[in-house]
Amino acid sequence: MIKEATYLSDLGGPANEDMLIERKRMPVASGAFRWTEAYSVNIALLDQQHQKLFDTVNELIRALRTGEGNSALDPVPSRLVDYTRVHFAAAEALMEKHDFPGLSTHRTQHEMFRRKITAFLEEHKAAKPGVPVSLMFFVQAWLKQHVQKTDKQYTAFLNARGER
Repeated sequence: MIKEATYLSDLGGPANEDMLIERKRMPVASGAFRWTEAYSVNIALLDQQHQKLFDTVNELIRALRTGEGNSALDPVPSRLVDYTRVHFAAAEALMEKHDFPGLSTHRTQHEMFRRKITAFLEEHKAAKPGVPVSLMFFVQAWLKQHVQKTDKQYTAFLNARGER
């Protein structure tokens, strides 16, 4: 049994089927995973798209807090698939347009994200327990790593070429 947690993201580790969350003691908030300027890549379109992903993660967090994680998971992967199609294409097009030297690394990471989301969707369809929590942890960690580190590598490069 996990002790009371203020936010699901405070739980820290990967979820498994033995994990029990005391939902009645967890407050329902409008969003526990907040967009801040630390995530900004200083390109308005890409920042707006990143913010939509934060909204999707927060929808899942709210559902988990109210015990609706599995039912909320049905629309979340489709939104993530739509997100990857639109956002990754936009980011890669900008990098390609300006011959960004890290484009191949970005494409590889984007493909790994797509595959992982597909795997979560398959696990959910197979009724594997713990998928909503695992998905939430994965997307939060990916955002922190990819946006704050990998995406930041193109910020100055693209800004210097007029992309804002």
